Amino acid sequence: MPTTPSTYDRSAQRARNLLIQEVVETRQRARLGGWFYGVAAALAFAVTGFSTGYRMSALLVIGTLLALAVVRVLIPVPAAPDEREARRYLRTLWGVVLATTIVWGSFSAWSQSALPEPAPLIALLFSGAFGMALAHTLCMRRLPSALAILGVMVPTLVVLWREVALSVGAMWIVYMAYMLLVMRRSHREYRARLELEEDLRQQRDLFATQSRVDGLTLLPNRREFSESLEQAIVLAGDGRALSLLILDIDHFKRINDSFGHVAGDACLVEFSRRLQASFDGPGELCARLGGEEFGVLLPADCTVAHARAERFRETLAQSPLAFDGVQDVVTTSVGCSRFDASRHTDAGALYREADAALYRAKMGGRNRTERAL
Repeated sequence: MPTTPSTYDRSAQRARNLLIQEVVETRQRARLGGWFYGVAAALAFAVTGFSTGYRMSALLVIGTLLALAVVRVLIPVPAAPDEREARRYLRTLWGVVLATTIVWGSFSAWSQSALPEPAPLIALLFSGAFGMALAHTLCMRRLPSALAILGVMVPTLVVLWREVALSVGAMWIVYMAYMLLVMRRSHREYRARLELEEDLRQQRDLFATQSRVDGLTLLPNRREFSESLEQAIVLAGDGRALSLLILDIDHFKRINDSFGHVAGDACLVEFSRRLQASFDGPGELCARLGGEEFGVLLPADCTVAHARAERFRETLAQSPLAFDGVQDVVTTSVGCSRFDASRHTDAGALYREADAALYRAKMGGRNRTERAL
C-alpha cells in the first residue's frame, strides 16, 4: 500500500525523537544530581572535624564522587545525535550514574561502623534522599534506575541487618521497595508525558505540512505556490529571470466519465510525477493549483520556459499515461508568462497574464503552449 512507507517513516521518526528527548532530559537531570553526592559526603566527614584519622578517607571519597560528577558533565554528546550515538551516550551516562551510586552506597555502609556519630546518621539520611531522588528524577529507564536505587540502598541494608537490628533492616527493605514502586510509577508517567508531547509535535508538523502540500499528488498546494511566487518576484526584482507556467489537463472530465473518479485521481498523480520529473532543476517548483490545474515556477526567461513547456507537452502527448490499470493519451494546454517589473506590480498580475495565455491555448484547440502577449 502507498501509505505503508510513510507510516513506517513516521513511526521510525517518532522513535528517534523520543530517544533524543530522553537523551536531553537524562543529561539535564543527571548533571544536576551528581554534585550532591560529593556535598553529602563532605557533610558527613565535616562532623568528624576532618580529623587526621579520617582525612585520607575523606579526600578519597569526596574526590571520587566529585570526579564522577565532573565526568557526567563532560561526557560528549553530539548536537544532533543519531540513534546509535544517542544509545551510546545513554549507556555511558548510566554507567557513570551507577558507579556514583555504588561509591556512595559503599561509603554509607562503611560510615555506619567506621565514623563517629552523627556521621552515620547523616549518611543514612542522604542514602534515603538519594534513593528517592533517583526514583523520581532518573526514572527514564526502569532497569538502570532500579540498579541505581539498589546501589545506594543495599550496602547500607547489609550493615543495618547485621550490626544494628533485624527490624531496622526490615524497615530499610520496606523503604527500598517503596522507592522501586515509586520509580516504576514515575517511569510510566514519564513515558506517557514524553509520548504525548511527541504526538502533539507530530500532529502539529502534520497539520503544517498538510496546509502546504496537496494531499493527492504530494506537490505543493496553491497556498505554498502563491507564497513561493511572491518570494520569487522579490528576487526577480533584482534582475533575475522568472517565468510562470500554468498547465491544465485537456478534457479531464472525459477521464472521470470514462474510467471513474479513482482513475481520475490516479491520472492526476501520474501527471504530477511526469511534471515534477521534467521540472526538477534548482529553483524550480511544481504545484497543484486545484482540480486539473498545475503551476510551475522557472528561474528562466520566457524563451527557455516556452521551449521546456513545449518539450513537456509534446512528450506527454506522445507517451500515454498509465494509471489505475488504464493507458490513455493525455494532453495539456500551457500558458507561459515572464516577469517584467515594469508591467507586473505584484504576483497576481503575473499570474493573470499566464492564465490568460492558458485560456488562449484552450480556445486555440488545446494541446498547445501560448506565451503571454
